[in-house]
Amino acid sequence: MNSLEDMFEHKLRQLYYAETQLVDELDHMARRAENDKLSDGFADHREETREHVSRLESVFDEIGSTPAPTEDAVIDGIKRERESMDDSIDDPGMRDMAYMTGGKMTERVEMTSYEGLLLMADRLDYDDAVTDPLEANHEEEKSAYRELDAMATGSEMKSFWEKIVPS
Repeated sequence: MNSLEDMFEHKLRQLYYAETQLVDELDHMARRAENDKLSDGFADHREETREHVSRLESVFDEIGSTPAPTEDAVIDGIKRERESMDDSIDDPGMRDMAYMTGGKMTERVEMTSYEGLLLMADRLDYDDAVTDPLEANHEEEKSAYRELDAMATGSEMKSFWEKIVPS
């Protein structure tokens, strides 16, 4: 990388990779989660994530580049952790807990990635056609994180916690 533009495009490609991978991950977790609220939340966010992919493709168009994924070790690691949990946890409630904490971790990574892209876009004086899609995705990632956080502490999750926390 020889310029901030190069770094922006590299990070954009990594985030594109992450979002495309997460469509499948969210689909998997939506199907396997036992808790209906959690399952529905993953399914809803899967649809949002498809829109995130589309928005990122529009950013590639705006900067005159072709959408192409660049692997991201962090997202790959989170995926391997989910696969490990699937293989080692028999109890559906415990699996849901792993999905919930993994989901929160993923949202934090995505929020940070969007914040970095927006910082670079600002320094590069990219216009709204670049920043608006990034900001929209960032806002939806923050919302998804807040929903997972509320679910983890909400009273409607009492039976969930009672199942996995010994009395």
